[in-house]
Amino acid sequence: MRGCAGDKGLTLLELVVVLSLFALVAVMGLQALSGTMRAQDRLIEVDDRTAELARALTIMRSDLRAAAAREFMPPGADEAEPAFMDLSANEGVVTFSITGQQVLPGVQAAGQSRVIWRYDRDEGYLTRQVWPVLRPAAVRALSPEVVMLEGIIDLDVRSYTGESEGWVRDYGLDQDIEVPPLPQAVDIRLESRLYGALRVVVSF
Repeated sequence: MRGCAGDKGLTLLELVVVLSLFALVAVMGLQALSGTMRAQDRLIEVDDRTAELARALTIMRSDLRAAAAREFMPPGADEAEPAFMDLSANEGVVTFSITGQQVLPGVQAAGQSRVIWRYDRDEGYLTRQVWPVLRPAAVRALSPEVVMLEGIIDLDVRSYTGESEGWVRDYGLDQDIEVPPLPQAVDIRLESRLYGALRVVVSF
């Protein structure tokens, strides 16, 4: 008994076409999945960078708000440094004393520190260092530099001294000029390759 004509099944050409369609669908699905994964990786990278930016600016603002009118005596120095020094024009450094910091149990400290924010023009880094006390006995007390931001292309610092002088640069640098230990306000502007203009303004 012969089988019906409809029982022949798929021809070789039809089978090739079906397999090609399955392969095309699989490739399209893989490409869509790869694109989704790449987009997710980019979002994670952007989120990490945004968190890094927020953290750095928050710490800088917190440091400035904790600024204290207390001199700093470097190890081996004959004279103390002013409470606030703007060395950003030449050295890319802003350093000032802060108070009200948490102290670990058993640590002989008064909760007063000296922070150093430094802009590395060659590397484009913004770093932070801390002296844990205002009269350290040795250089080894200085903490290692921590990179807070990358891709910085400019730093500009101005200090407000009052209506007579207004906003000035290099505050505390010329110790022959008598000024208050702290300016009335500080305006720090950063230019980031990734984020553009950034600004932190704090009044004392």
